[in-house]
Amino acid sequence: MHVALVSFCSPRDGKAQVILKKLLSASESRDNRVDVIDGNDSGALARLTAFDYVAVVVKSPAGFSAKIPDRVREFLSSSGSISGKKGCALVIKAGFRAQGACARLMEAMESEGVKIDYFDVIRSADHASWAGTKIG
Repeated sequence: MHVALVSFCSPRDGKAQVILKKLLSASESRDNRVDVIDGNDSGALARLTAFDYVAVVVKSPAGFSAKIPDRVREFLSSSGSISGKKGCALVIKAGFRAQGACARLMEAMESEGVKIDYFDVIRSADHASWAGTKIG
């Protein structure tokens, strides 16, 4: 299966990058072909139409907020036809409202027509290794 792993995490965030690598390797271990796409890069035009599965990863905001970046909705709406594709919503835990952020991420993905078949709040790199096997 051809999987798009769309990350809205900072490339300078060490914890997020380790988790992304674990998600990537675990999904590839299931014979998926995974492409990591930086969703924050406004210069990159990513068309998700060619992918079979869309996995979106965001980091929850610190503190008590459950807000997801506005860039997520912008990216998904401008990334081609993704209606009807399967996908998963993954949130890296950083604050107290990570579950709320996950619900908002699922809402944003479902509003574009993505069928969510898995969602989770990633707490550690070991948890990411397990969750990555659910991608695809």
